[in-house]
Amino acid sequence: MILTIEILSIITMLIFGIIAIWGFIVLKQISNQLKYKNYLLEKLNLHIFNLSQAFSKDMQSKEDA
Repeated sequence: MILTIEILSIITMLIFGIIAIWGFIVLKQISNQLKYKNYLLEKLNLHIFNLSQAFSKDMQSKEDA
């Protein structure tokens, strides 16, 4: 009886250990994807800002002429 409880407890600890490691790996991948998404959005924001500045300068030069 005690042997079966020990075996079940060892199996349970192994399962929880595997789940914890797997969860850490998944969270790390999610974090990396969010960082990459944030990087792409920042680049897109910068390019849109630069385009709007260039468009604004073009409109001002046309109004002056």
